[in-house]
Amino acid sequence: MIKPIYHSTVLGVFSLFTLAISCKKNTITAKTAAAPETVQKVMGSIQDTLVNNSGIYILYPGEKETDSLKKAMGEDVFYTVADDSNYYMAEISGRLKEKAVYTHHKTIRFPKEKFVFSKKDQKNNWLVIEYREGSRPLVFSLVDYYNRLDGGTQKTASSSSAIDAYMKNDELSMTSLDINGDGKEDKIFSNKPGTGDGLFVFFQQDNGYALQLQSTNFSQDGGNQVSGIKKEDNGFSVTTDFPKGTDRYTYFIRYNKNFVIDKVVHEIDSWQDKKKQVCTFSPKIILPKPTDDIFSQLIESEKKAHCTSGK
Repeated sequence: MIKPIYHSTVLGVFSLFTLAISCKKNTITAKTAAAPETVQKVMGSIQDTLVNNSGIYILYPGEKETDSLKKAMGEDVFYTVADDSNYYMAEISGRLKEKAVYTHHKTIRFPKEKFVFSKKDQKNNWLVIEYREGSRPLVFSLVDYYNRLDGGTQKTASSSSAIDAYMKNDELSMTSLDINGDGKEDKIFSNKPGTGDGLFVFFQQDNGYALQLQSTNFSQDGGNQVSGIKKEDNGFSVTTDFPKGTDRYTYFIRYNKNFVIDKVVHEIDSWQDKKKQVCTFSPKIILPKPTDDIFSQLIESEKKAHCTSGK
């Protein structure tokens, strides 16, 4: 199992917020050097924060978010992702000329710019917000911000190292296919049955792989499990079965700058009367979204499905 490692460059800049990632045997704690007036609580909510000063804000999962990610991904996969993120956090801190502010808040308000950041709309759980008073805050993934600071000179090595951790994780299966039609082989990693429901999409770029989507693979505890991931004309599909051949869902995910659950086909075979029912519906869900929200929308959309029956 790969566990989080915080480099000394990160530990030196923590002084206000507490970052705690619980491992099986130990807890690692770190703090940032934000001034009390830089980040203020709004109406006593620990999920809602007000920012008035320019700065670099690095977002990481809080305790509840961490627990949710561990459950969804499986602990081994979570620690792989966390370790990659810790590497980039350390590298970013080492390159910054100012001290970063570390926070786990999911909603951040920038009143001077009339802008509200909501983490639930983002692809990643670890992010960087660069804010300069008078300008709209800019949101980056850790990898993108690292490459921005580094000028791209080390992107090949770092990106390859990051994806290697996924490739070596025995709780993940890997599918190689060209998702965006650029002629390059992209990678999709999915939790194996019983290890979580994570889905991680990497696009191959000229100088490495970059994480493009972190979402659900639609598997459920005690229910449908992933049985196949295939290339489609405008993206890819994920098929789940329970048990195989009896109750099958195929989720078609279209890619055009955004990932969208464009269509779902639900097939049910009844062995009692030897009849098959096929229901098709179009939820049009833009990813990423919290898994509970995705399934809630899928359930509502299936109520309007077009179904046909046959033998």
